[in-house]
Amino acid sequence: MDRTTREALRLTLLAGALGLAAGTALAQAPAAPAKVDLKLFDRAEIDRSKGCTFVLWQDDRDPDKDRYAYLFIETLGRNHVRENARIKVGDTVLSFRRIAVGGAKEFGYKTFPSALYRMDKEESFLIMDLKLEDSPGEVVDVVGGTMTVIRPKLPPFIAEVKGNAGCNTPAAPAPAPKAQAPAPVAAAPAPANRAPAITPPAMFEKYPVRQASVPARLRNEAIKSIGCNDKLTRLPITGYSLSEEAALWEITCNEYAGDVPSKIFALVYTPDPGKQFTILKPPIPKGKQRQGNIAELLDVKWDMRNRIVTASYTEGDGACGMYERHQLEDGNFVLLEYREKVDCGGKPMKASEFPLVYRR
Repeated sequence: MDRTTREALRLTLLAGALGLAAGTALAQAPAAPAKVDLKLFDRAEIDRSKGCTFVLWQDDRDPDKDRYAYLFIETLGRNHVRENARIKVGDTVLSFRRIAVGGAKEFGYKTFPSALYRMDKEESFLIMDLKLEDSPGEVVDVVGGTMTVIRPKLPPFIAEVKGNAGCNTPAAPAPAPKAQAPAPVAAAPAPANRAPAITPPAMFEKYPVRQASVPARLRNEAIKSIGCNDKLTRLPITGYSLSEEAALWEITCNEYAGDVPSKIFALVYTPDPGKQFTILKPPIPKGKQRQGNIAELLDVKWDMRNRIVTASYTEGDGACGMYERHQLEDGNFVLLEYREKVDCGGKPMKASEFPLVYRR
C-alpha cells in the first residue's frame, strides 16, 4: 500500500469516526436545548514550565494576560506520546484519549489538523478541526479552528480556538540548603575588581541588570573592540536568564541616523561576570555588511517565546536597508533570515518585505 493510499484510508476512517461520534450525540440529544457547560481553566491550573504540551485556548482570550483562557491541555511524553487530554465541564475535569487523526500533513509533536478524542468511561468525544502552522523554535501554532465537544444526551458544543504545541526546559534546580553552621561567620569582602553576582529569574525572563554588576572589562571590550559609545554602554541593561549561572545581556552600543539604537549581546557567567563573558557576533550571509559593527544589531525586537531577535535598518522611509532574524540556540545566535535592499530608489516598503538574501 503506497503512501497516498494509506493517507486516503486514514482520512476515510477518521471521517467515519467523526461522523459516528456526531451522529450518536445528535441521536441522543433531547428536545430541550440543554448545553455543555464547558469552562475555562484558571491559568494556575496549567503548568507549561516543564516538558512538552499541546494546549488550546478560547480564540478571543490571551493566555499571557487573561487569568481564564485555556480550554484544553494535553501533556506530551517521551517521543511525544500523548497522555490523556483534559477539559473542564462545570466543576469536573474530564479526561480524553486521542483515537484518530487526519489531514494532508503531519506537523511537529505528531500533531494533525483533524483529530478525534474519546472518554474511556462514556460516549463523549472531542473533535478537532484546526489550522496549524510550523513556527520558528520548534513550535506548532494553532492559528484558528474549532473544538467540538460531544456528550451523551446533549447537542454538540463548538468552541473557536487558538493554541500551540511546544516544549519548555526548566531552569536547573536550586541547590539543596546547607546544614546550619554552629555560629554565623561574616563573609569576606569581594575583591575590588569583582562585580557582585546577580540571581536571575526564571528561564529566559528579562530582568534589569544592576549597574554595579557590569564589570569594567566588559564595558572596555565593548568600547575598544566593538566601537560602542562609552556613554551609551552605561544606559540601563536588560538581562535574559538562561540558567542559574548564565544570562544574555542586552547592552546599548551606538545610535544611528533617525535615532535608531544598536545593541550588542553578551553571554555572561552571572556569579562573576567579569571572570567569564563573551560578546556574541550574530552571523550574516557571506559578502554582506551591516550598517554597524559585526556584533551590533539595530532596532532590535524580541519574540520571547521562541527566543528570536529581529533587527532592521531603513533609509528614506523604507527606500532601502536591511532586515535580519536570529534565534538564540545554545548560547549563540543562528541566522534564520536576512533581507536587503541596496538600491534606495523605487517605492518605499517594509523592511520585512525587502528582497530575500538568505533563509534557513
